[in-house]
Amino acid sequence: MRLARRIAAHFVTPAAGRGPRADALPSGVPPTRACAVPPPRTPATVAVLAPPADAPALGAVLGLMLARRERAPVAVVCVWPAVAARPRWRAPALPAAGRLAAALVARGLDARGSGRLVVVRLAAQCDEAAAQARRASAAAGPAPVVLALAGPRAAAFDALIAAQDLVVVALPADAEPAMARLAVAGLERGLTCEIPPSHAARSLAASGFALLPSARRALAAPVAALS
Repeated sequence: MRLARRIAAHFVTPAAGRGPRADALPSGVPPTRACAVPPPRTPATVAVLAPPADAPALGAVLGLMLARRERAPVAVVCVWPAVAARPRWRAPALPAAGRLAAALVARGLDARGSGRLVVVRLAAQCDEAAAQARRASAAAGPAPVVLALAGPRAAAFDALIAAQDLVVVALPADAEPAMARLAVAGLERGLTCEIPPSHAARSLAASGFALLPSARRALAAPVAALS
């Protein structure tokens, strides 16, 4: 017992005259965690400017690629004008896409799930469309958001475009270099990409179903620029 008391006194009882331990904290102050938890990653927001026949599909390609990059179960693609957001066929919405689409509909947005995507058809009027795109982005949570603009760049979208992490301008493969430079003029973070030549690649992406290699190659550089 004498040995046990000596061991307890050595390890438990403070020595006489010894000050507080250097790592002791005042009463009521929680200890600092050894490893800080990193803040949640902000989902990417990207705008793509393209002809009406290509904008929805390119927005879908970007959405699927960003979802894969960020390991998100769903991505949101806001398309303007709405008439451009009508693919010939849609895949059934996966559960995450279905839930998010329902949440956006409850907020007064024209949203529909398809595969891993939620496609939001924006209003025809530019000011209202820009406001709807902001609402969709705010309600998307951790899902990446793509703004696919299929019409002329209207002034109502300027502030929204400026707030994007990246702006992608889609051009034909045979576009002149001068056209490419002009397309991104005035954009702080702007890149060009080629329009995927494969109709099948665009259709599959627009349905939210799958990405073919040609679609991934066309948008690989913009997605890499976000890393």
